[in-house]
Amino acid sequence: MDFRVTQSQMAATARKYLAKQSSELFTTQQQISTGLRIQRPSDDPAAIRRSLIQRDRVDRLEAHEVSISHVKSRLEQAHVHLQDINSLLTTARQLALQSQNVTDDSERTAIAAQLDGLLQQMTSAANASDESGYLFSGTASNTQPFPGTLDSSGQTVYAGTPDSTGLYIAGDVERQGLLPGDMVFQSAAREPTVVVGKSGAAPGTGTDTAVGSKQLLVIHDSTTFAGGSGILTGTDSAAGDTIIGPSGSNVFQINDTSGTGTSGTISLNGGDPVAFNNTMTNLVVTGALGEKVHVNTTGITAGFNGSVDIDSTGSLSLDGGITRTAVSFSTNQQITDPRDGTLVNLDTTSIRRAGTDHVEFPGTSDVFSVLRELRDDILNTRNMPDSTRSDSLSRRIGDIERIQDHVLDMVGVQSVSLEQIDRLESRTGDLKLAEKIEYSDTVSADIAEAVLRLKELNNLQQFTMAAVGQLLTPNLLNYIQ
Repeated sequence: MDFRVTQSQMAATARKYLAKQSSELFTTQQQISTGLRIQRPSDDPAAIRRSLIQRDRVDRLEAHEVSISHVKSRLEQAHVHLQDINSLLTTARQLALQSQNVTDDSERTAIAAQLDGLLQQMTSAANASDESGYLFSGTASNTQPFPGTLDSSGQTVYAGTPDSTGLYIAGDVERQGLLPGDMVFQSAAREPTVVVGKSGAAPGTGTDTAVGSKQLLVIHDSTTFAGGSGILTGTDSAAGDTIIGPSGSNVFQINDTSGTGTSGTISLNGGDPVAFNNTMTNLVVTGALGEKVHVNTTGITAGFNGSVDIDSTGSLSLDGGITRTAVSFSTNQQITDPRDGTLVNLDTTSIRRAGTDHVEFPGTSDVFSVLRELRDDILNTRNMPDSTRSDSLSRRIGDIERIQDHVLDMVGVQSVSLEQIDRLESRTGDLKLAEKIEYSDTVSADIAEAVLRLKELNNLQQFTMAAVGQLLTPNLLNYIQ
């Protein structure tokens, strides 16, 4: 069989090789221009699969970096506000110390106005927010943590959640982010309870659960007298008497100067004698400490001269008299505030007068209440004598120092969190860089090698075209049979 290579066959073969060379040349040019070795999945299926996995890792690490950066930014803002609050507390302590030596009312008013300004700045810092919400409201970032509402103890109500915000990254432990406002501003480091007032009530031996401060209302209920004198309770006795105590704790001294019971004098607990006659149905007798009893002297026993033991019952209330508990005159009487269910333990053995006492629970007040209480004590809104007021100011200073120590502890906690976030950010950046290098090694072209290959392909294509030109040039042999 004769086999003849024709010009058309040579042309077809030449086109085939030229097309292959042009394709490879184009591919190499693309690698040089884009820097990528793989232009389509068919270029290297195995490498494409590997590159997709690597790209996914890079994307996830970049997302982690965004989350870390966001949490870090919020932590840094919170850190700045806590430092501001510490500075405000330092100023408040200085004002409290200054107020102990101030006697002029105008100066006290000026200091109180400064404290009002500090309180506003403190509230603003505690309600600080950024584009993602409030910084100190826990996980309820859209809820203002301290809207200004007060509870039954005069404490500022916290409206956020008790949970810290966290940073959750797959493959890593949970990182603590922002601390909730109740942990920062409402810490409790309870110290012995203090009762300020004239009723005779004192702290009990039990453990209180109330916080801040409460008003203890000591109420007179009834008065009765030992027999023999003929004295009776006055018409306003139930509402107007201020004595309280078991029989013998309060005593009348009655002297019938007429001998017939028609006139004489009465004194209460060693107080100034008060003249009486047998027509008085509501005589007010005042004791040495200002305690009062209303009596009816129309039935005084003729010739009675002597002492009369008084038995006067009373009750206690923490909610303004709505709910009352009878005074038991015991060393530890427990009183419940029905508004919040908290307990107060009192020693009621020495209660002798009705009135309103101020019960304080040092170490439990929030930062806002301490400033309000300090302002009120500087203005002496409770009309305390100088010695009592000085003691109260000292307690306010102690509260400020405790709260300041706690805030500094929280600054330390936030600093540790920031340090951990910094390390996590650095480690995530290193991992991302390593993944990017692996991804680049998989998909990127070796430019130097590609340029060298491009030159080779150009030369090869030129040689191929020259050879084809020579082969396809017509000559005499094409026509010889």
